[in-house]
Amino acid sequence: MIDLLPAPAVCAQLGQRLRALRLARNLGQAELAARAGCSLSAVRRLEAKGQGSLELVVRVAQALQAAQGLESLFELPALTSIAQAEAMAAGPARRRASRRAQGVQK
Repeated sequence: MIDLLPAPAVCAQLGQRLRALRLARNLGQAELAARAGCSLSAVRRLEAKGQGSLELVVRVAQALQAAQGLESLFELPALTSIAQAEAMAAGPARRRASRRAQGVQK
């Protein structure tokens, strides 16, 4: 379901979840900011708009004892064959994005 939402809506929803988790842990915003080692305004902005750095999200998740939820973020797919395991052990192949055709604008 989250895949269908635009990025700002996903961020706002995560901010709402963060607020709900903070309240469930019976913490005030100032106490969470102190535990996370960030400013009160950063916590407020993260909860209200879902805006903040990745480091802030990690710090707040750790302060709320919810960092285990970050482990599945960007998880690699499970290996299904020995060939895949060998290819992964050999290291990733270098990749580059394809070049845009000349004359094509954003």
